[in-house]
Amino acid sequence: MFHGFTSFADDHWFPWLEDQVEHQLKIPFKKLNFPDSYHPDVAAWDRYCDQTIQAADNITLVGHSLGCIQVLHYLQAHAIKNINVLLVSGFDEPVWTIPELNSFTKHPVDYSEILPKIRRATVISAINDPSVPYSYTLTMARRLHAKFVLMPTGHHFTDMGDDKELPIAFTELKTLLTSI
Repeated sequence: MFHGFTSFADDHWFPWLEDQVEHQLKIPFKKLNFPDSYHPDVAAWDRYCDQTIQAADNITLVGHSLGCIQVLHYLQAHAIKNINVLLVSGFDEPVWTIPELNSFTKHPVDYSEILPKIRRATVISAINDPSVPYSYTLTMARRLHAKFVLMPTGHHFTDMGDDKELPIAFTELKTLLTSI
């Protein structure tokens, strides 16, 4: 689980999703805790991924917000295949609402390198997301040739007090993990 800007591994719906996957599906789930999420640095986040994730085929990567572009960076950097991807409220280009993250999109994602590595991909957004407007997430989904799920509400799926579960993420992740 790749968290986003100003978030940590145990924030929002991430622990809930971990519990659902491990207890219902009996699959190990690892939440990453990127360095300095309040001042994220592309090189530091790339190094952290390289040191923390064993590059292996047949894994599933889950990202939220800034974590989505980090998932794409990881895919582009490693010779892996048959990867499932679930991305929530993500982007792959500069977003006008959070210019402090433009360094993560400075070098465009090379989808010709990423697409052959992906088995299945699903992207989720909310129509009322003020942080990453859903049009950015839709564009990323199209580039990934991913299933796109647009929720009628949910904001950025980080609302204080109302973000402890995200059933659509588990439903879509379960589909990715259990379908042939």
